[in-house]
Amino acid sequence: MMLLRTLVLERDGQDAPVNGALLCGFAIGQTASNFLVYSLDEEVEPESSRVYIASLRKKVDRYFLGGVESREDLQLALHVFKQILTLAASGMKAGGVTETQVPYHFVDLKGCKLPPARPEDHHSVIIKKALVMKVITLGMSAPTQPAIENASVIVPSIRFSSQMTSPPARRGSASETPHMPVDEHPVEEIRQRPVEAPIVRAHASPAIQPELDVPAPPKRSPAADHSTLFEVDSTLTNLARVAQELTQQKLAAIERETALEQWQARLQQEQGQLEEKVRALEQRITQLQEQSLAVSQRTESLKVMTSHVSGLRQNLRGMLLELDQVLDN
Repeated sequence: MMLLRTLVLERDGQDAPVNGALLCGFAIGQTASNFLVYSLDEEVEPESSRVYIASLRKKVDRYFLGGVESREDLQLALHVFKQILTLAASGMKAGGVTETQVPYHFVDLKGCKLPPARPEDHHSVIIKKALVMKVITLGMSAPTQPAIENASVIVPSIRFSSQMTSPPARRGSASETPHMPVDEHPVEEIRQRPVEAPIVRAHASPAIQPELDVPAPPKRSPAADHSTLFEVDSTLTNLARVAQELTQQKLAAIERETALEQWQARLQQEQGQLEEKVRALEQRITQLQEQSLAVSQRTESLKVMTSHVSGLRQNLRGMLLELDQVLDN
């Protein structure tokens, strides 16, 4: 049974975090970058689903999610995602790449702690709904390697309360570069939406600016607890769905087995009736044969009796002639 990996996502206009299903993570060696693809089970149109592509950065044992910083990185990530979709649609196992493909490898994310993220900061594409589970299956069955380490200092995304008296100052970084619209279509099943510029949430006053240059130690937040609860809830939901499907399949199998047993019982009953008729016919034939033999025996007896009667008649005639002669004399 396959259990889906989930991650916590914070959306604008919603007080509680939402749960997203992880499709796959992949790394591209030529740019030393990692990417993560996830879904919120959004059906934008019949048989189509929206999925999100985020930049996945790793420093030691910590992971950071953010928007793709440049158009070139986004184009390369979409090109590799097209290769993954094509491979998933074909049902083949992950293997080597051809000369026209970009080398990549799936990232091993088992046991890693992914921080909460915002879908509004990530690029989204629309794919065929049937490809979602195929990509998940491919990512879980394909060989994996560790994520590529990020060489530079990673500044985590920091959100301050709206009740701060000092106005937030926008921190200038490469992440402020707006996502550019992408012209190419990775595969026939993919359609891209216009890309919005990500909003940088790393605001700080000058007094605490130096603290942003060093990664803060990990702290357990309520969102982490929500992540565990949502992951357990998603797992239980998937288990319940699988159990329901198995129950329906078992009921259908029982119905088919019952119908087959009924047909076998009917066939056996008909076969028994035919055998009884055959036995009755055989008995009737035997009786007729015995009657025919008896008639034949009676016929032979009658022939013998008729022969005796003929002899008696001749003897009687002879006696009558002799009697006439005696009387005449």
